[in-house]
Amino acid sequence: MTTPDHSTPDITQFDISLIDEPHAFAKIPGYYINSTAAINIEDNPVATDSALVVAKIRAIADYLIASSEPQVIISIHGYGTQRSDAQKRYQKIHNHAATICSPQSSIFLGYLWPSEKPTGDPSINSSLKTKLGDAINALPVLLSGLIGGSFILSVITTILLFKTIGLNALLTPVLIVSLLTFAIVLALILLRLLTYFRDNYRATNYGVLDLVELIRQLDQAVSEKLDLTEPLSKDRRIKLSFIGHSMGCFIVTNTIRILSDVFDTSSIAQNPPSEIGRVFSLGRLVLVAPDIPAESIMPRRANFLRSSLRRCEEAYVFSNEGDLALRLASTAANYFSFPARKRSSGYRLGNVTAKHFQDEHDHTNQALGEDAYGIINLNNGKPEPPFKCLEVRASDREHQSLEELRDGKVQTEAIPGAQGDVIADVFTYFDCTDYVDFQDDLKESEAADQPRGVVSFALRKAALNLLDYALLNFSYFKQSLGFGGVNVHGGYFSGKWSQQMIYGLAFLGFREFLLSLPQESASDQKSPDAMKTRLADLATQCQQKGIQVVLAPIRYEKDILGKQPLPASSKQSPL
Repeated sequence: MTTPDHSTPDITQFDISLIDEPHAFAKIPGYYINSTAAINIEDNPVATDSALVVAKIRAIADYLIASSEPQVIISIHGYGTQRSDAQKRYQKIHNHAATICSPQSSIFLGYLWPSEKPTGDPSINSSLKTKLGDAINALPVLLSGLIGGSFILSVITTILLFKTIGLNALLTPVLIVSLLTFAIVLALILLRLLTYFRDNYRATNYGVLDLVELIRQLDQAVSEKLDLTEPLSKDRRIKLSFIGHSMGCFIVTNTIRILSDVFDTSSIAQNPPSEIGRVFSLGRLVLVAPDIPAESIMPRRANFLRSSLRRCEEAYVFSNEGDLALRLASTAANYFSFPARKRSSGYRLGNVTAKHFQDEHDHTNQALGEDAYGIINLNNGKPEPPFKCLEVRASDREHQSLEELRDGKVQTEAIPGAQGDVIADVFTYFDCTDYVDFQDDLKESEAADQPRGVVSFALRKAALNLLDYALLNFSYFKQSLGFGGVNVHGGYFSGKWSQQMIYGLAFLGFREFLLSLPQESASDQKSPDAMKTRLADLATQCQQKGIQVVLAPIRYEKDILGKQPLPASSKQSPL
């Protein structure tokens, strides 16, 4: 009887292929990680060659072991993203990484989970017509009977109303009930066609778990190559960083939650280390237009992301007041499931922006001056806690600061070293509502030789009003159909400066990103005074581009002043 070879795992959750960018690959290896889960459960999973996948995992492990400062950066796309579009974005990220990273230091992984584009994807023989047919075929018997019966009853009742007079009192209520029944079932079909809930299911049950399995396999491969009998020490660990966009941020944060060990003694003491598994440590977390609740950074009870987010060494959020994909589509979809009593509590983290109003009763919608941009919470060399500088607004009449969302009763939590009282204070925020810049991927009808609003019309107002939202929504809809306009949800990946910031922060970290910015030569380029000058240059760049930055205090203390966190024995947060 032949003994099975347990050293070669039967990997079926994902496939691995090279990002075909030869010049970039020579400096920074890049791979597509393709979840093998199908769009529909009846479809066959994507075929893979397990032996080839294992060989590539081992090749990645060899590369990381040979590197003196190894790191893995994983990018995850969002909801409703066609596979080819995600691949193009990953190619851009890979090319950019090759220009800023040291050779033989990093590996980039573009993660493709089974997202479904609402209008269909020709590469998988999906169109709006086939999707509509599937939606009707998948209707439960009761709903199928209700929509068919109510439609027929509505037609018959309408005809009778025109031909008879004496039965109006009886037929009118029947018509109303039948139309209402038809409309309810039709609304369910339309919600299915939007694919948001279907993508949410796939993100939860495929996207997260397959990504966890990938990281576990990499951990196993490195451990076997090094013949480890115990976990690596902190200074030898491989840095693991993430760039998440939209629903991809949901996948990232939930992946980190699973990777975090809730039974770790430091975690129980609310001081979780950055170490994950035997060889990894969590590095940088960059959330772009995150489709996760604003609740994720709020204090109260046991915050569901608090312990896992604290494991990351650096954390960033790129947001935009005019992100209608989050403000309308995501908020409306989550209205059915998110346990909020107030509308403002249901908004998403990607709509949390810099504070413009004194309080919720302030309705002064004034124009913002030049001094309103740049780093807005740095006063007298000490950053004000971000939690006090952020708000959620839907207009000049509806806005609340994060403190007001908590009715002024903020349950503080000790975060030593982060100089903050709540989990919101470990993030650095980039409010890109009024961001103006040159862009990639413009249509022929759009002028590429002049800067323009990247994720909104960049009106530089304290708050957008209903007309602004209507015009912006029309422009976004037109852009999504391929006719040009404002990409309120994904424009961050086309703006020149926003790309430089997102990729620089993810691949280099805040301090090294500042050091990478052009500056006149100085005698001591890494002294606190020199770093303050570089921070001022970053503030000026953002001010010129119309970006408001809310800086995390820990970034200023650690990366500018050079103060190191206290050791773990002092119950110091790794952030």
